[in-house]
Amino acid sequence: MEKVENKKSGLATAGLVLGIIGICLSFIPILNNASFFLGILAVIFGIIPLIKKASKGKAIAALILGILSIVITLSLQSSWSESLDKVSEDLDKASGENTEEVLKNVDVNMGTFEVTTDEYGFSETKLVVNVTNKASEKKSYNIEIEAVAADGSRINTDYIYANDLGAGQSQEFEIFTYVDDADLEEMKSATFEIIEASMY
Repeated sequence: MEKVENKKSGLATAGLVLGIIGICLSFIPILNNASFFLGILAVIFGIIPLIKKASKGKAIAALILGILSIVITLSLQSSWSESLDKVSEDLDKASGENTEEVLKNVDVNMGTFEVTTDEYGFSETKLVVNVTNKASEKKSYNIEIEAVAADGSRINTDYIYANDLGAGQSQEFEIFTYVDDADLEEMKSATFEIIEASMY
């Protein structure tokens, strides 16, 4: 009979130890997966002595600690998951996967594509683009602009990097300053479109 009592008492002690370890691990990302299972074992090891009416104090403590480690693990994992989703959403905006949303915060005014020929017969080209930050705080923008031919095919692409524009601040950029001679005639009649924009 004493051996049975000792066995039940041992279960309560094991449950208590597992509950303590489970509580400690429940606050650590990744490791708290183990704490969930330790909590389940602590609950089981706490219930058995309670049913058999042995080591009641330790059994109740094991039960409480086991339940707490399970609850803490689940709530923290849920919270971390929501935080990761938000970070992922912010990264989508920053990586250009939400161009329409980004363009609500910035005005991009494109001028006319200009071609001038110097005294040696070399062509100089540029498209002047004015970028205005409409956001209420300082932002940086990466904007990809595509030159499209009359038949809808892509001729060329260029990028604008507008760094640290204050609220309401504008900056002028010159793009398509290096155009292959073979594309020059098409570029003169090209239309220019924003194909991707990111903000951070």
